[in-house]
Amino acid sequence: MRQEVSLLTSEGRHQFVIDDDFCSSCGVSPDNYDGTSLFIVSWLALLSDSPLNSVTSRKPRRLYTSFLRYIQAHGLRNVVIEFSNISHKLMSQHMLMGQSTPMGDWIDDFKNTPVFFEYNRYFNTGDPLIVNYLYTFLCFGKKLEYVDSNFDEVAFRNWLGIEEKLANLSLTDTDCTALSSILRIVLPRFSVDGFYPKYGPGSVAERGVRGRIAKTEIFQYDRVIDRFLFHGYIGKYGYGKESGSDPIACVPNIDNWTPDKRPSSRVARLMFVPKDLKVSRSICLEPNTIQYFQQGILSVMLELVGKSPFSKFIRLEDQARNRSLAHIGSYTSCIDTIDLSSASDCLSLELVKRILPPSWQIPMLACRSHSCITPEGIHSLKKFAPMGSALCFPTQCILFASVVAYAACLRTYDFTPYSGTLLDFVETHILDVISNFGDDVYYMKDPTKFSPCAIYGDDICCDKNLTAYVYAILDRLGFIINYNKSFTGSQSFRESCGGFYLDGIDVTPIYYRVKGVRQRLTGECLASMVSLINSSFLRGYTTLYSCLKRILMSWDTRFRNELNCIPFIEPLSDSFGIFSQRPINSHLQKRWNADLQRDEYKVMSVSYNYKTCDSDIIDSYEYMRWMGNHVKDISGDDSTSHLSYDTGGARIVWRWMPAID
Repeated sequence: MRQEVSLLTSEGRHQFVIDDDFCSSCGVSPDNYDGTSLFIVSWLALLSDSPLNSVTSRKPRRLYTSFLRYIQAHGLRNVVIEFSNISHKLMSQHMLMGQSTPMGDWIDDFKNTPVFFEYNRYFNTGDPLIVNYLYTFLCFGKKLEYVDSNFDEVAFRNWLGIEEKLANLSLTDTDCTALSSILRIVLPRFSVDGFYPKYGPGSVAERGVRGRIAKTEIFQYDRVIDRFLFHGYIGKYGYGKESGSDPIACVPNIDNWTPDKRPSSRVARLMFVPKDLKVSRSICLEPNTIQYFQQGILSVMLELVGKSPFSKFIRLEDQARNRSLAHIGSYTSCIDTIDLSSASDCLSLELVKRILPPSWQIPMLACRSHSCITPEGIHSLKKFAPMGSALCFPTQCILFASVVAYAACLRTYDFTPYSGTLLDFVETHILDVISNFGDDVYYMKDPTKFSPCAIYGDDICCDKNLTAYVYAILDRLGFIINYNKSFTGSQSFRESCGGFYLDGIDVTPIYYRVKGVRQRLTGECLASMVSLINSSFLRGYTTLYSCLKRILMSWDTRFRNELNCIPFIEPLSDSFGIFSQRPINSHLQKRWNADLQRDEYKVMSVSYNYKTCDSDIIDSYEYMRWMGNHVKDISGDDSTSHLSYDTGGARIVWRWMPAID
């Protein structure tokens, strides 16, 4: 795919062309030509948006050509990784105290980048606008979608390495007993009475099964779930209906839910998806029946955690709290942010069995896959729930919340005169210790009082006085602490849940995350392109905004050659479209809607709801359940969403929207 960008240089306007030959010279494989060519022109446009550029002072043409030659000489992947490492060095050496300048020592590596003059200006002035731009430029390609079979091999070796580590992991009785006591006291009793599972949005282990109707058609009987969730009601040896868990109300295909039917599989399927330019991400596709009931267990887990004292730490509907604490920690140093590597893979089955209360273990283990299909055959899982299981994320949150509470008990025990043992202290004082965590950030000399804590998956924000304890506990439990991405003490940089803060300033970068770039526009690509265009608009990156807008508006769709059918909308509007200060949509097809008495434009948009398949609906009840699971996915009037196609969740639809000009 050939991409062009026109940039204003000190010598005038100049056209830069990135084609397949250039991508090949940068060491890019043919499978990645389309995506990388668009990325490189976007990177050049971002370079032109430097805050040091002005009407009277532009970057010279030789700077852009030198940058392109550098990419050719060193390879695109190597340059992106190199610049990403420089960005980390830039941020991590910022300190609130203890060195001569807040930004640390001079970084010679910037001499190899095209933003050397921006760094020099920042080092001398400390201008926050410049450091925000530097961080964005250096990190811009960090999330670039790149396909390489070697990445999968590396990811699989790492995955097997963690499994081997878990098999040899030796857990200490003191840690397990303390954590078990905390969870037994803090968590309410787990009950599946009246719970209603549902299908998740993701793929399942069974190949070729997509959408809720197809999943319903292949639904199978599971003896373990029948016994431990429904108490054998269908098997005629229990009392499931009397306990409140009626399989007739919970099972989407009751005809298949009989013991004489083929039992469901408990073997997941390991696969790999792009993560970054170094390695792929490993995920497991759960078996259809197992995935269905995992969603029901997940709902109960979230409800019970919300009623427990852990609600002070865990708010799964609110990532903003993590970002807020990271922001505060960046200028007060009272809150640290801790990051873990492969946290979901490192959560061992043995640990879950030893610390979770029995009432929680039974339903969670009943809905767990015991093995997975790997490139080397079927592997018995040592981890509790791999990424892809609905139980993975909430179990992580509960475990890490208990670790922080345990760390607080250790510190309080060390600073409080107490005649009993640590385990006695945990048993009798855990609720008091949790109550000592503040809702707002404050500083007190009392070592038993702590700043707020927030847990979201493996993103942990905790009081700086607890960080060393948390590190030690996590290490003993088999987790891998990513010290490079954990920011503590007097460092003035913090990061959590996608929020990046430097000394109280939001420096969250824009990443290039355009997905699925091909010759024809897809729903996934359209959604990610519009997101990047709007982000560049809000940041004031006018060249990047104009470049991507021009490219997007020139693409056609899969089924028709209608161009320029994406609407322009007001900034921060809830509608789908491209932000514009003056959203004029004269390029769109217009009609008068007599029923609603308004002018409307025909626009291309994105929808995430699946349409029913052409096969016969199994029965009215199942169709009602299917629609019930879908009601939250439908956005807006979809009456004209013909000519749509599936793109892995996002698909292009055609709609009529009210005219705004």
